[in-house]
Amino acid sequence: MHRLLMEKTMKEQHNTNMLKTKLVTAVCCALIVTGCASKKPNSNLDAARSTFDRVSANEVVNKYSTEDLNAAKIKLDIAIDAWEEKKSKSEINKRAYIAEQYALIAEQRSTVLQHQAQIENGKLERTNAQMELRVSEANNAKQQAQALQREVALREQKLQAQLAELNELKALQAQNTDRGMVLTLGDVLFDTNESTLRTGAIQNLDKVVAFLQKYPDRTLQIEGHTDDTGEDEYNFNLSTERALAVRTSLQSQGIAGSRIVAKGLGENAPVASNGAAEGRQRNRRVELIFDRAGQNQLAEIDE
Repeated sequence: MHRLLMEKTMKEQHNTNMLKTKLVTAVCCALIVTGCASKKPNSNLDAARSTFDRVSANEVVNKYSTEDLNAAKIKLDIAIDAWEEKKSKSEINKRAYIAEQYALIAEQRSTVLQHQAQIENGKLERTNAQMELRVSEANNAKQQAQALQREVALREQKLQAQLAELNELKALQAQNTDRGMVLTLGDVLFDTNESTLRTGAIQNLDKVVAFLQKYPDRTLQIEGHTDDTGEDEYNFNLSTERALAVRTSLQSQGIAGSRIVAKGLGENAPVASNGAAEGRQRNRRVELIFDRAGQNQLAEIDE
């Protein structure tokens, strides 16, 4: 009797433990699923991770470019933090791009330093023939190292220039969209139902002119927009005339017309509901779309 009672007790305890295990497993799975669902995958971040993993696994990089590799790791951590904090896709993309560039810079600089070390530490053979061969190889290695060093410097310079240019667009209050960086000018430039720039409105475009003069490779698309008050044809014509007025103003301040395209979209691309006065006011606007030249993947911001 005592033995049967013990076996029954052990069986009940086993069943209880099994039940607890299943419950814990179910809770963990639920937490994992919830955590995964809370953050969407980001292909740019995945690419940056892949590049960093590849570069960090390179013995040459670890030997000659530890400082650059550490900088790349810091940039990658910042990108991962942005992803985990559920920041905007564009912000994650920008940080991921920067992290990947730092990793590539580490890789290239390590090659440069390796070549330099080979030159400094190489042992030349004593015979004249071997000496000449090794001297030739050393010279070639030196030239390659110098070329790679220039490439690394240019890459770093380009990255810093891109960041500076992007920051200037942000200072203009431009926002990134799928079309590029967009600066929205409300209806403050024009009187109601007019397409002539108000007195003093040109001054509002001075910063735009200064930016375009500083970056002569940039092109610009100007779009005029209206609310849905009035006839479609009237709104289309008014929006076109307003876009052309801004284009003419920029040309008068020295910006080549070949760099600017102007068109009207009328009421066809609202950004707010036309059912209220506030929404209609937001829809009455002129948008300046700066092309993506020189931005590369850095332009994917604030999407």
